[in-house]
Amino acid sequence: MTVDFRRSPAEVASALRLCLQGWQDDWPVADVATAEFCRQRVRMLADEKVLTAKMNADLGDRSWRPLGHVLAVISENDHLGVIAALVAAALTGNRLTLKSRSSQPALLALRDALGWNDDACRIADWDSLSQRDDELLTAVDAVLMAGSADLIRHYRQVAAPGVRLIEYGPQMSGAGIAEWPASAALQNACIDALIRDTCLFMQNVCSSPQFVLVPDDDTAKAVFAALVARLANLPSLPEEIRLRQLLKARELALLARLGEAVKLEVNAETGWGVSISAMDTANWLPRGFRLIVAGSAMLAPILQTFGIWPASDAVSAEFPDDVPVYHRCRLGRMHERPLTAPHDGQWELAQWVRFISCDTTP
Repeated sequence: MTVDFRRSPAEVASALRLCLQGWQDDWPVADVATAEFCRQRVRMLADEKVLTAKMNADLGDRSWRPLGHVLAVISENDHLGVIAALVAAALTGNRLTLKSRSSQPALLALRDALGWNDDACRIADWDSLSQRDDELLTAVDAVLMAGSADLIRHYRQVAAPGVRLIEYGPQMSGAGIAEWPASAALQNACIDALIRDTCLFMQNVCSSPQFVLVPDDDTAKAVFAALVARLANLPSLPEEIRLRQLLKARELALLARLGEAVKLEVNAETGWGVSISAMDTANWLPRGFRLIVAGSAMLAPILQTFGIWPASDAVSAEFPDDVPVYHRCRLGRMHERPLTAPHDGQWELAQWVRFISCDTTP
């Protein structure tokens, strides 16, 4: 018989509010802007009305029961994703095993605030290279994966038949600047919005823009110059990524000399770069602002998020509504998907339950 570890929206909201008081300094381990953004989003989640609305949106009025035991393996670059997994498990009453390393103290605090013990929620710390899949997947009813294609491929191979696979990622997101503003104030606002969406989470999550569509060469040159002027003021990338950036920049500079249509600039101190190239990932820097002179026809397959500047009806001709996108928004708000909206086309909590048919027909 499945044990129900369910917590009400009021109980989950109360636990989140309690933990927020102690997370101001130690969660998440990230740059200042990303840490503050994450805490703001959790403050929004720590509201009984919001959680109730999410349950209504995701589950409706259908009868359901928990899956049982869910193993969640989520990239630790997604600081909000690990919190969301704990919240989803609590609202749906599932037993949870959650892999975590850098966020482990914060997640343990949330588990304790929910009144759970290690049997209800195990916050595990293991090395993926040496993990024992047979032990990890014993008595697991579902595996939630949010990360790389290799991660998802691995669990597809090792999970037993009948285990539900809940897959998020990898998805690509993009930005679109339909027109370059005439005024300096609006130009700065546009670049501020693009930098915010790109640098939050250090461009490590699926809602981060991986490229920026612009309508013509003049717009590309203007955006390029504005971004180059800002590179020195961006939060520094980790040393390993900075080195990769510089090595790739040298490679692309050589290709440009040989006739490849690519223009780029990298700041050696912060590691961030900006380039103008074709929609070819081979000519992309590992991190940065990749400007693409192209129309919306380049937006295939489906994007997770598409941030647009300006947010007005004037962009409809450049980026029509039939562009395949899960979430379309104003540039500067790409990480702010509404809590009651689907995630990658799926209702999140619906993936954590089994719906029960009430049909009594013989």
